[in-house]
Amino acid sequence: MTSKEKNLSKSPLPIPFSDDYCFVCGKDNPRGFKIEVRYSEAELAAETELSIPREYQGWADVIHGGILSTLLDELMAHAVWHFAGPGLTISMEVRFHAPLKPGEPIRVRGVMHTTNGSRRQAEGEIIRLADGQRIASGKSRFLLLREKERTDNPQF
Repeated sequence: MTSKEKNLSKSPLPIPFSDDYCFVCGKDNPRGFKIEVRYSEAELAAETELSIPREYQGWADVIHGGILSTLLDELMAHAVWHFAGPGLTISMEVRFHAPLKPGEPIRVRGVMHTTNGSRRQAEGEIIRLADGQRIASGKSRFLLLREKERTDNPQF
């Protein structure tokens, strides 16, 4: 690695900003979900409820797992951003527990678990509202992008 490449790898990452076109929460994306997120300070949680239309199915009458993963990532990220500041998902693990049919109302929830340092962990789940069945769950790690936290971490 050249010295120029080393300097580039240590340069601050730009902090992403919202232009209201996010596929999941953006109000201006005509094909997006336009979710509204509620926050629980006591639980460090972000939560939304929605129904996913048939346009997002994979197999016949089953919502695509990539869409479920996207929703988990979004709510875990909302929890981290709201309670800790801007961050990027650096890893995510998703487990699928039961199929979800198009149109079934669900609750998606993300909870931040670590409260210090430049890396945060979160967990999420998708619950079918009709019967309380867990549809999917996930765990993720985030890298905070605020300058103070980044300079406190010598590994970055």
